[in-house]
Order: sequence, then C-alpha cells, then structure tokens
Amino acid sequence: MHIVITGGGKVGSTLCQDLARENHDVVIIDIDPQVVERLIDIADVTGCVGSGTNADLLKSAGVPECDVFIAVTESDEVNIISSVIAHKLGAKEVITRVRNPDYSSQLPFLKENLGISMMINPEMEAAMAIAHIVRFPSAISIESFAGGRVHMVEVSVARGSRLDGMQLSEVRGVLGMVLVCIVQRGDEIYIPGGSFVLKGGDLIHITGPLSNLAEVCKAAGSFTKKTRSMIIIGGSRVARYLLRLTDRKNIEICVIEHDKAVAEALGAEFDDVKVIIGDGTDQSLLDEQHLDRYDCMIALTGIDEENLIASLYAYKKKVPKIITKVNRTQLLSVVDDFKLQTIITPKKIVSDNIIRFVRAMSATLDSKLEALYRILDDRVELLQFEVLSGSAVIGIPLKDLKIKKDLLIAYIVRGEKLIYPTGDDTIHTGDHVIAVTFEHDFDEVDDILENGARK
Repeated sequence: MHIVITGGGKVGSTLCQDLARENHDVVIIDIDPQVVERLIDIADVTGCVGSGTNADLLKSAGVPECDVFIAVTESDEVNIISSVIAHKLGAKEVITRVRNPDYSSQLPFLKENLGISMMINPEMEAAMAIAHIVRFPSAISIESFAGGRVHMVEVSVARGSRLDGMQLSEVRGVLGMVLVCIVQRGDEIYIPGGSFVLKGGDLIHITGPLSNLAEVCKAAGSFTKKTRSMIIIGGSRVARYLLRLTDRKNIEICVIEHDKAVAEALGAEFDDVKVIIGDGTDQSLLDEQHLDRYDCMIALTGIDEENLIASLYAYKKKVPKIITKVNRTQLLSVVDDFKLQTIITPKKIVSDNIIRFVRAMSATLDSKLEALYRILDDRVELLQFEVLSGSAVIGIPLKDLKIKKDLLIAYIVRGEKLIYPTGDDTIHTGDHVIAVTFEHDFDEVDDILENGARK
C-alpha cells in the first residue's frame, strides 16, 4: 500500500518503522528537515519537507493516489486541515490524531462530516487502558476482545504459589474455564502445550471469564485487592481523561501537578479530587502525602525519566499497584530489575490501532481483522478476526486444519457463546476467532493455515 504520514514525532516515527517493516510504501512529511532525514535513515521510507496543510506538497507526496493518509502532527488543527485536504485530493482512507479533550465529544461529528475514516486520541486510549488495570489491579496488562466480553490478562507466577510447578493440562481442572496462551520465562517466550510446566518467575498471559481470572491471580500469588485509593503524578491530558473514566465516588484520588495553572484547572473540574501543587518526584512530598498508604500509584508526567523515578520510589514504598507511562521504552532496560509492573505507551497503542486498520484494508472478503495487540516487545501478536463466508477454515474440525506452527486459537465467539476450542470444534460463518501467534503479517483468518491448506 502507498501510505503518506504527516508528522514525524513519537507516533509518526513509530508508524514509519512499523508500516515500512510490513512492506508498505511510506512517505513521511514533516516541517523539520532533520526529522525527515532521521526517519529516512532508520526506516525504509521516503520523505518530503514541509507542512501537511500544503496541497501542492501533498500532491507531490502522492496523496491523490495513496491508500491511506495519516495525520499525526502535534497540532490537532493542522491534522484536521491536512486530513480534509487529503480527502479532497482523493486519498482512499484518512486517519487523524486529535488530542484536545474539548474535541472528544465532537469526534463522531468531525469524522462523519470531514471525510475522515478514523480518528484516534492517544491520551484517551492510554487512559482507557489504565482504567482497565485500575479495575483489575492483579493484572500487569489487559487486552480485551469481542466487545469487552473476552479478556486476556498478564500475571506473574510467584515462587511457591499454587501455579508454581503445575502442568498446564491441570490448570483448567483446578481453576475452571481458563487457558494459558503465552508464557515468558526470562528472554524466552512460549505458546505452550498441555505438557508445559509453569515455574515461579514466569509471566503468563491467560484468558477466561473475569471471575475465573481472579482465581488464577490468587493461585499465581499475584492477587491485588480492589483499588480504593490512587495517587496520580502529573496532571496531563491522560490524567484528565482517566479522572473522567474513574469511579471517583468509591476511589480516593490525589493528583500531584507542578504547574499551578494546570493544577487549579484540574481542581476546578474535579472538585472531588485532592490536587496538590508540587513536584511528584520529590520524595519528601510523596512521604507527606503518605504514598505508602495508597493502593495504586500512576505516573503520568510528560517526562519519562520523572515517571520512572516516581515509580521506583513507589516500588520501594511497597505500593501494591504501580502504573507508569513511558514513551521511550528503551529506558526500561536500565531499570529492568525493578518490577515496574504495568507500562503504558500511548504511541504504541495508536500504532497498533492503525496497523490493524491497514491490515484490515489488505484482507480479502473472507474475513475481517477486528482487533490487534502486539505484546512482549512486539514478539507476539493477539488477533481477532470475523469469519465471513468463503473462508477456508469454515466447517472443518480444528484437528483437521493444517494450522501453522506455534499458533493457538484461544477463543471462538459465536453469538452470545464463548467457546474454548478443542480439536473437535469447528469455525462457522459469523464467528469471531481469537488467535495467538509469533508471526507478524496476518491480514485475515485464513493466514492461520499453512499455505492456506487443509490436512
């Protein structure tokens, strides 16, 4: 596909690398020539220097013939204007990043009336991911499928816990309808079979009803009590969205923000939240606010290093749940030994959503890619497909399908029914299939088959 991106910042840079890696023809536009040059050097892309609101520049970048135009500059207004121009020039699909909370309620109107295919808000997406974790704090991460009916959670197996030494074939009999889909042991990652034996220190991704997943967390020695109080470091856009998503009547919340104007604005909007003006990395201030008494600490400043420092201090103070926003994930290798728990990366959330959209465009009429999550440093993908008539997987027992190596079908969703499939189950037209794989180029459900073939 021919894809044009305007804006070479954090999100644009990530998209350039991800889309080029998937063999798309990518053109990057940015007003800074050094940004364009750097992206040309690190990714297999071409570039143009200038503004995405310049129609002549968009024409020279091939926008009239492009399959996807993506606007991810730092300015919402520039993104919207450039997207409208791209649509008028003939771009087949237009994706726009809009970050201002004031625009959030207008997103459907803007999308419907401006010819924009997809509008995405990184801060809102990040806040929604954090809200999931706040509601289920035992998990390190949560991925949701089938409209929120199916969840896959990441938990740590504690040494000496019930799961330590348990064979996977025994897990369902002990803990109910759950399935261990992925195991990370040190640097090794497994999509395990029934004979796999769990060990203390493993990180596992497991799926099942939330009630059963709570029992898994207890068995893994990773159960964390329900969140009743949380302290947020940084009054960023993410923090504002999160406060709107949080049950503030039942959770005591404190926000620490160094900018007086931002703090006062938050206090005025959320009069049921305690807002402190100060430096969230100041350990004496955190001690004054009794950091160690909070159930959850969330670091959301705009500076990764400050978020890491605050999180490490929370870890030292034994705060049960720590959530850290980090964009430069290479920093994590420096603090890898410190169990930082949940890491939220807004640019990665955006990239995953856009990659899913692009892959869905590439798919045939036999299926539709509905969800995509890339986890464990992008080494594993979790995918959800809707199966349409004509797919090669329909009506054949799974044991008779020649499925690719190291691939797991975790779920079949059929109407209101959730199926943990066995070899005797079949896939029907209209089903939603959730698969786990090491491969990175699946556009449609038939990609789960070796060469599209059956046994």
